[in-house]
Amino acid sequence: MIRNILLDWSGTLADDLGPVLKASNAIFQHFGRAELTLDEFRRDFRLPFSGFYAEFIPEATDEGLDTLYERFFSGLHGEVVLLPGALEFLKFCRTSSRRTFLLSTIKHSHFEAQAGQLGVLDAFEFPYTQVMDKREKILEILRENHLEPAETIFVGDMVHDIETARHGGVTSVAILTGFDDVEKLSAARPDVMVNDLATLQRLLS
Repeated sequence: MIRNILLDWSGTLADDLGPVLKASNAIFQHFGRAELTLDEFRRDFRLPFSGFYAEFIPEATDEGLDTLYERFFSGLHGEVVLLPGALEFLKFCRTSSRRTFLLSTIKHSHFEAQAGQLGVLDAFEFPYTQVMDKREKILEILRENHLEPAETIFVGDMVHDIETARHGGVTSVAILTGFDDVEKLSAARPDVMVNDLATLQRLLS
């Protein structure tokens, strides 16, 4: 029985791929680099994103990138929408008494802005945000919330999320609504792969 659900934000609950690409390309332009197409971005982007930027903009510092991303993304929150089935899935988690947590790299202020405008700010028992390497955090989350790994899943749209679930000993659920495509996710060998949250809801039901 799955009693605990850890959820990623970007590409899992929220469709922010377009705005993230815009902000990232603005950073590339700032450093005199050519913009990436959507296909190029999905092919090359990875978490932790410090490795992605280190490959393409090695002269940039983490502090500088953080400042630039904050500046370029500040006007894009209104473009972020919930993915199909996300609201229904969160309601399902609540009505079925499943403990629900957020585990995301998103800046906390960005999460509050987006989740607030989308009406899901209170959908989580606790939102773990600004987690640059989720693999380093998941064991702490399990321990401090007394979550049994065998009763827990982590749902995410990137290879890093699958690796995080594996590191925590929980079931990995890859979802095909976000940043990494089916080839990248399949190569990471998730325990379960679903097209969307509606499919996962049916499986859990």
